[in-house]
Amino acid sequence: MEKTLMFRSASEVRLSRVLRFMIPTYLTSLFNTVYTMVDGIFVSAYVGTNALAAINIVHPLVNVLTGIALAFATGGSSIAALHLGGGRKDQADRAFTISVLGSILLGCVVSLLVWTNLSVILTLLGATPITMADCQTYAFWWLIGTPVVIGKELFTYFIRVDGSPTYSFLTALAGGILNIILDYVFVGRMQMGILGASLATILGLCLSFVMGVLYFVMRSGALRLIRHGLSARTGLYCMVNGASEFINQLAIAITTIVFNRTAMVFAGEDGIAAVSIIMYLQFLCIGIYFGFSMGLAPPLSYAYGDHRYDVCRVLERYAHRFLAVAPFVMYAATYLLAPVGVSFFAQRDSVVYTMAVWGMRLYGMGFLFSGVNIFSAIRMMAYGKGYFSGLITFLRSFALLLLFLIVLPRFWGMNGIWLAVPAAEILTLIVALGFLLFFPKTLKQTKAEINLQSADKN
Repeated sequence: MEKTLMFRSASEVRLSRVLRFMIPTYLTSLFNTVYTMVDGIFVSAYVGTNALAAINIVHPLVNVLTGIALAFATGGSSIAALHLGGGRKDQADRAFTISVLGSILLGCVVSLLVWTNLSVILTLLGATPITMADCQTYAFWWLIGTPVVIGKELFTYFIRVDGSPTYSFLTALAGGILNIILDYVFVGRMQMGILGASLATILGLCLSFVMGVLYFVMRSGALRLIRHGLSARTGLYCMVNGASEFINQLAIAITTIVFNRTAMVFAGEDGIAAVSIIMYLQFLCIGIYFGFSMGLAPPLSYAYGDHRYDVCRVLERYAHRFLAVAPFVMYAATYLLAPVGVSFFAQRDSVVYTMAVWGMRLYGMGFLFSGVNIFSAIRMMAYGKGYFSGLITFLRSFALLLLFLIVLPRFWGMNGIWLAVPAAEILTLIVALGFLLFFPKTLKQTKAEINLQSADKN
């Protein structure tokens, strides 16, 4: 852990050391995306676009569960890293333990409430008589697997903070590979339809979860589960610090409903299928930004917790260089490769294919701005400023996006749906840049105050 995460001075920061931590983190994010995309590819190929639409209709429920997991995982792991950086191991262990227990308990309560009203909720989400049966099947297995879904996310983040980003990646890799194999067996060979896709995903998550449990049970690292000193206040603090990720997932859930209902008005089931395809493909691009930002988060938290603000500034300069180039490469790739990506989900001569390719090229303009917004939010969370992080995420993922989803389609139809995301990202960028420009001054002021206090003591 010491070699991987902690930089005691700015001179120790090297790109090779940063990449050694960042690359496994991005690959972890990429393979987490596999859980969603592989289901879509197999279901679309072997079952049909109506079943693909059913998965997208259910996905807001998945977003809620994932949001609970990520709130504790990102918020709790950042707090744990801050404490470890400051030499407060007991407090780091408390943050870890209460995050695991609190998230699983809260997730199970939410799942139980959803299960008791499942048919009503699915109808509100947009399920039709054509898609209801598939929606119920897919939702059932996700709700049953709640402890595994949440626990897997928690262990992924805390293993990384414990100094083992490669093992964290291996848990995602193993689960992703098993998911692909089981999708082929259950959906492709055994023709189990959406049931097979559900089982493949949950069993893949189970493998990742078990590997996470074994890591903390069999290995003596910086973090461990404890029984004493736990408090609801600590759990609330961890959850609030990671609130931006919960807001993001909840916003995705709500906006997915609006996406689906609006697309249904303008293009019927084909419109929902096109939205589903674009949602799958955008995970690959957003995953690059998210993986990069989360890769920098633990070293930033360690340095900030240890008052090494010069290290924070050097690490941030790497981010600035990345964000100066990556968005343009990302959009160029999105524009050129949209037909290839969409062809995995829809036939080239279909209405869905044509609609999704054009939609991806418009929607993808948001990637020019989302990188800065995502990094700015995760950066503030890494520094324990979850309220700033939550504001950025609330704007880009919910408030502005919902506004543009309501307004733009009235003028431009389906094109308005695709352009809602770029419009929201552009306006959020103003706020995100404000935090990026303001907070370095705060770091310098804090550093000066600490130096002054040290001088007074001497």
